[in-house]
Amino acid sequence: MNSLIEILKEEGIDTACREIGIDFDKIFRNNLTINPYQEHKWYANNHPEVIVFSAVPVEDKQDRLFWEEWFRMRDEYVSYHHTLTLWRPKTYDEIYEAPAKDDIHPEKTFSKKWYVVNDPDMTPWLLRR
Repeated sequence: MNSLIEILKEEGIDTACREIGIDFDKIFRNNLTINPYQEHKWYANNHPEVIVFSAVPVEDKQDRLFWEEWFRMRDEYVSYHHTLTLWRPKTYDEIYEAPAKDDIHPEKTFSKKWYVVNDPDMTPWLLRR
């Protein structure tokens, strides 16, 4: 079984971090003995309008696990981190009605209503201590 760091590098997440100004080594600790994201699939997308990478839960676990995405719009200098859930959390910043298809987000997120929390901390939730 590949480590989280190996999976992230295979999916190009280290490159996506660098492109949006996030320190890969800082937010993804290299000393993990287990992969807390084993129920997620990682995606990176270098789109003409936005650079984005995501950790999306497998479809049968989306009702209890959250989707995380990090991105930077090409015309901005600020990077963002969102946590998205299908259930309504106590507080949230917006609702994202995912289209049936787009060329930015992973397919497993389409056609769903997501509650979005803007998170100023770029550290992945499952790696926080």
